[in-house]
Amino acid sequence: MKYQFKKEITNPPRNSSARPLVEFGVKVFDKNIEALEQIEWHGWTPSEVQMIIDKSKALRGNQVYNYQVSGSDLSIHIYPEEVYFFDWRTEREEEDFKWSFNEFIDFMEQFKKFIKENS
Repeated sequence: MKYQFKKEITNPPRNSSARPLVEFGVKVFDKNIEALEQIEWHGWTPSEVQMIIDKSKALRGNQVYNYQVSGSDLSIHIYPEEVYFFDWRTEREEEDFKWSFNEFIDFMEQFKKFIKENS
């Protein structure tokens, strides 16, 4: 297993009326895809993930869909054949890692399911 989905809950201070902060993300077990841990965000919803899937599947030819994970240094550049992940905290100019388009869509479908089941 290269990664495992996770849900983290941060409770507000006791005297606060704020709601707990829930973040969805990934725990990575493969150093080659370490940048994927930057996908963690409190704004993930099944509909947000589905929007990424839909926009990705609509790509044709040399089109690219760039997705910046809000509040993160992770940028995902999606092409019809391959998907490139860039963690802007690293000093590398090239991608931190890349996946095939199908591998990315499979990941996103699983991520969406995890979020839906844990929301």
